[in-house]
Formats: sequence, structure tokens, C-alpha cells
Amino acid sequence: MLERALLASWAAQRDTLLPIEGVGATVRIVTDRNGVPHVSAQSLADLYFGWGFVTARDRAWQLEHLRRSAHGTMWEWFGNRSLRADGGAQLFELPERASTLWARDRADSNVRSALESYVAGINACFALNRAGAIPWAPEFTTLRRYPTDWVPEDVYIDILAQAFVLDFDADEFDEADELKTGGLERFEARRRFEGEQVYTTIPDSAARRLYGAPDSQHVAVWSAAPRPIAPALAMLVARARADLAPWVAPLRDPEQRASNVFAVGANRSASGRPLLANDPHLPLGAPGTLYAVHLHCTAAGLDAIGAGAPGVPVLVSGRNRAMAWGLTTLSADLVDVYADTISSDGSRVRFGDGWVPVREGDYRMRFRALGVFDLPTFGQKRRYTPHGPVVAWDRKSRLALSVKWAGSDSSFTLRELVGIERETDARRGARRFGTLVRPAFNWVVADSQGHVEYQVAGALPRRNFRPGPGPLPSDGRHEWSGERIGDHLPHWEVPSHGFVANGNNLPIGAAYPERLPRYDWLQDRALRIAERLSALETVSLDDLERVQGDRFSRPSQRVRPRLVACADSIWNSLGAREREAVDSLRRWDGLAQRDRVGPTLYRAWYGAFLRRSGFEAVPGLALAALDGRAPEALRRPGTDSLERAAVAAVAALDTALARLTAHLGETLSTWTWERAHRARFKHELAWRDSAFAPPSQVMDGDNSTPSVGASRLPWSTTVVHGPMWRHLVDLAVPGVSWAVLPPGNSGRGPHARDLLDAWSNREYIPLHLDWSRIDELKESEWRLEPRGRR
Repeated sequence: MLERALLASWAAQRDTLLPIEGVGATVRIVTDRNGVPHVSAQSLADLYFGWGFVTARDRAWQLEHLRRSAHGTMWEWFGNRSLRADGGAQLFELPERASTLWARDRADSNVRSALESYVAGINACFALNRAGAIPWAPEFTTLRRYPTDWVPEDVYIDILAQAFVLDFDADEFDEADELKTGGLERFEARRRFEGEQVYTTIPDSAARRLYGAPDSQHVAVWSAAPRPIAPALAMLVARARADLAPWVAPLRDPEQRASNVFAVGANRSASGRPLLANDPHLPLGAPGTLYAVHLHCTAAGLDAIGAGAPGVPVLVSGRNRAMAWGLTTLSADLVDVYADTISSDGSRVRFGDGWVPVREGDYRMRFRALGVFDLPTFGQKRRYTPHGPVVAWDRKSRLALSVKWAGSDSSFTLRELVGIERETDARRGARRFGTLVRPAFNWVVADSQGHVEYQVAGALPRRNFRPGPGPLPSDGRHEWSGERIGDHLPHWEVPSHGFVANGNNLPIGAAYPERLPRYDWLQDRALRIAERLSALETVSLDDLERVQGDRFSRPSQRVRPRLVACADSIWNSLGAREREAVDSLRRWDGLAQRDRVGPTLYRAWYGAFLRRSGFEAVPGLALAALDGRAPEALRRPGTDSLERAAVAAVAALDTALARLTAHLGETLSTWTWERAHRARFKHELAWRDSAFAPPSQVMDGDNSTPSVGASRLPWSTTVVHGPMWRHLVDLAVPGVSWAVLPPGNSGRGPHARDLLDAWSNREYIPLHLDWSRIDELKESEWRLEPRGRR
């Protein structure tokens, strides 16, 4: 009832004149029929004001939830369910660091004006909410809690929080478990088949021109000396893993880093100008992670459209009339976990040749007792060693686990990033993007003059040692010697007849002077994109659309024959249902498409095999075990007894069939991908009211197709990670590009879910820069007028 009333109120404000404090001249906000706002102003300050205003209009709940999560104060609204997540934000001191960063960047007049105007626009919308002129988002009315005003520091805290989610990977915890079980020799043996499908975004030939011949000693990855995992350290690792789980990204799961960006040079493009495609993949949420907006200011030479994170006035993926850009997460190993030795009195840790004090602080969140009383978190302390925040502390065993995260605050700045939408030269644009140290990204930038640039941005640790698996010892021999940032990071000018493709894969090979460990997963998305583009002498925008929507499961061509061969080898022992499944999979064409049964059987069978045999982190070893190259790797679960590949494969098939029957019913022929692969968009208040979450949506593609959606079969039919923005640009056409972002561009009202079907069906909406077309598609127009003007 409440939502219907809000929608009715919203509809009554189709064309609105709003007197506003803080604007110097009229700001025009035209929202088109797809929910994309077009903001036009006469000055940059007013443009940023309008940008902040419309973001608060459409995404107020998201702004406040992100801000509170980053501040570590979500417990005030959600109670005890948020304590662990709030503890993580407070442990990494995001608010304090944001204040320091703003205090330094505000000296730059461009940054200061942009951020102050942007947050003033947010606050102006909140003021109208409080006055009743614009209804609050339904989440606020449900909770009966409302946001306070923003300050510029909140922009920085949002960026740091996003960097934390995207950059923070702690492989060391999983590695420690393996070392405890089998030691270093077994750990390395299990990984000897990984990295067989490698694609480097900067080809070796270009890398040699940039950096010279590789050092033969450079390619070693692990330390030669084993580091045994003592029982006390193993227990500490387990505790840290449990505490970290609520507030970090999945630990080193490449299928949760599944973004794509690719571009084609002018001489390979059918239009004679570069083409660019981008589809960042993130947790599926409602509202979505990104927000699309058009920014127009003739006086400042700004006319750009694209998507950015609400709360941060930067279009991270988009275009203007002369340049286009896109990104993926770098996925480099930017975090090391150290095992620090604690002094007997718990006040110091060993560092180098001596002892240094441990810094301590209190947690600010409270435990809510009986739903009424807020009690301090007795006995809980934040601690910091020279390596960083302590994620696990055990004074009895005199051990602490501390996290060192690349990208020092001293090198963090928004000075080059703010205003990037006005840039028209790909070379300058790439270098400007390259100044961002957090989060770490792969950027691809193209311009209408024909230049295409690839640039890594972030901060890579300089490790003058070969990092081994598990936590590093705090022995003075495993300290970083600095960081590589900016111009020292990999970058490449793409030939005009060539292309560039990145799918979170290895940026560059051994020619690069810094080691890039832990890029050992199968990189089929980048390989598949490169295969498709290589096969085309000329490439059109339609070709880019087909590549972006590619549903061919390349790894299935390696896995399926091995699974089928195992079943065939003991065919006479199979039951009728097992034979039906094997024959159905045998006929599959490799397309992870909604009308196919094959992908359902493949992902369920393969997923059950990986888990049953302990291969989820080592898919290369799984293939080797299936085809007989690693017979020692297959053990009967819970024992040390060797197991034949055929026995293991068929046992996994039985598990998959039982699970699929429970999910989808008895009839195998109805187990289509449409039923077995459903996108679920999470809303942070769905635990209060399930109506906040959109209905599940059919999703093509699988874990490794360019059109990716990571399946969790046979354990679940839901998909929780996928493309939150698809964008296609032809720089020969300056007035329009094509995009879609689910579930809709707004967090409320008629545009909260209106793009779900388009997204599911791989359709696109136009993003217009020409005002004649914008006015034709106009749904509403709001004008922000200086208060007092008649």
C-alpha cells in the first residue's frame, strides 16, 4: 500500500520546478523513458550539484547504506546482524583515512569545487525529502530511520569501501589449510597443472619491446623453503577466516572477478573508428552497483554519459563525443597476511631486528541486548602492527595475523580522476586513470582519433622475495621494498589493426620486472573473446554485441569428453538414469543457453566432482585426474585410499542427479538451463520484507563464458554474481551508445526493475547525447531554480 502511494506521488511530479538553495542558475534534469537522467547546467559547479541531487533522488537508500557500511555504523539500524561487518570497517579505519585524504585533496580547487557541489546536491534532495516535497525511499519509511547530510569525506569513504571489497583477497588462509594437511611439496604438486590456459592482455611481443627480455629467475613463484603450519597458527587462520567472511569478497575465486573489457583498433573496425565494449560483473543487487547518468555543460566542454558508483562523482565506464573507456578489476595479489610474534605482555610485536609497540583502539559499535539495550563490545580491541590491522590475535600462543594492503594513502588522490569525463585523448585519459591506486583496475581507453590504450591502475607490491603459500613470517626477509604505481604499471598502446581484451586475466608476462603471483586460474573468458575477435578481419558494433553475449562454454570442451569417457569406461555398471544423463550431455553443443539441458548436467556433474574430490581450487588438477595424468590426486572421500577416475566421476554424477531431481523434479528432459540458472538480486532489507527483492530472472552463460553467470550447481540453482552494466560504443557515432544495467537505473519507482527483461535477453537501451533525441524520449523534466528567482 505504501509503495503504491509513493509511486502515485512520484507520478505526480513528472514536470517539476524546484526552488533550491545552492545553484547559481537553472539546472535541467530530464529523465528518459528508460530511467536515465540527463543533467544539463551552465557551470561545472551546478552540474555536480545536479549530479548529486539526482543521485539522491534515485539512489538515496543505496547512498546511505553504503555510507553506513563503510563507517561501521550499520548496527544502529540493523542491530546485531551487522556487528561483524561494522567491525571490519572500523578495523580498517576507513572514516579516519577518508578524512585525511579529503584534507589533502581539498587544496586542489577542482576537486574541492566538484565534491562540495556534489554533496550539496545530495543534501538539497534530502532537505526536500524532510520537507515532504519528495517522498523518502520506502526503505527509510520501513525502518523509520532517515539519513543525515553528506560531507565530502563521504565520497572518499565510499571509494575506500569499494576498494576494500574489490582488492581484498586473502589466499593465505586457504593455502594454510592445504599446507597443514599435506605440506609444501603436496601443495605445489597439486598446482602443477594450473595456468595451462593463460592469456596475457599485453602480448609477449609487445611486453618485450616495453621491458626487454624476461629474467629466467623471475618466473619462480613460491619460496624454496617450506614454512610449516603449526597447530596454533592453523587455529588462528581458521578464526580469521570466520571473522572475515561477512565483509570480504570471496577468497580468490576468479569466477567472482568476472568482468570483461575489450576494444578494437580503427583499422580493424568496420566504421573506421575504435570500438569498445565493457561489462563489469559484480554481486547482483537491488538497486544495482552502478548508476547511469548523462552530464552536459557546454561552457566546460563536458558532454558525457556512462555509469559510476552512487556517491562518487566519476563515470568509471562511459563515453563522451571523442573518447570511450571501460574497466575490469585487476585481480592482482595486493594483500599479504603476516604471522607476527607477540611479546609476552602483549604490548609489542617483533619487527625486523627489534620489537615495536602494538597500537590499540576501541570498537565503536554496540551489542544490542533484548532488542533494547546497547552494550559495549567488552574485551574487543582493534589492534595494529607495522604490517597493518590485526585480523586474529592469540596472546597465549603469542601469534597475531596482520594484513598488509597495497596502495598507501600518501599516494591516493582524486586530482586526476575528477573531471575525467572531459578528457578527449586516450593517451592522456589512460594515464589519468592510472593515477588511481585504489581500487586496482584494468582500464581500456579509446578515442576518435584512432588511439586505443590499455592501462593498469593501482599499486603493485614490490616483493624482493618469492612469496610462498600461507601467512608470511615476520622475520625481516619478507618485507615489501615499496610499490609500483602510475607510469610504472603495465600499459600498452594497441595497434590500429589489432584489439585488446581483458577478463581479469594476467596483464603481462615475465618480461614485466615485478612478479605477479596467483594468476593461475583458467582464463577462458579472455581466451574466448580473443578467439572471436581474431577470427574477424573487420569488426562491427554488432560483432561486439555478439562477443559480449557469447554463451559458448569453452572449458566444457575440455571437461565434458573426460567425464563422458569415464562413464563410458564402466557403461555396463550404469543405471538407466545415469545413461540417459550421459547421452544427453554427449549431444550438447556447448552453448550455456536457456533452452538447453546440457549446461545443467555439465555444471552439476562437474561441480559435484570438484567438491567430492577436493578440486574446487585446482581445476587444472581435476582435468589431469580425469584423464589419468594425476592418478595420485584422486582419493576416496575421507580416506587415503586411491580411487579410479571412472568411479569418482560416476559417484559425482549420482550426487548431481539426486540434487537436480530435488531442485527440478524427476523428468530429466525438463532440466533446462532456464530453470537451473536463475539470477537473484539481493536487497539489504529483504530480511524485513521479501518484496524489496526483485523476482529471480533467467540468465544465460555459465562460469567461464564471456556472457558469464557463475553457476553453483548442483548445490543451488541461483546465480548471485553477474554483469551489472553492459556498454557498447562505436566512436564513429558520437551521439549514442548502447547499454543495459539491471534491475533498473533507479532504486525506486517505475525504473527500479524495468530493465530486468532487457538484461536477461541481452538487449540494450540507447544512451543519447543529442538533446533532440533526449527530448523525444523524455518522460519527465525537473528544473532546479535558484531560490528567490521569479
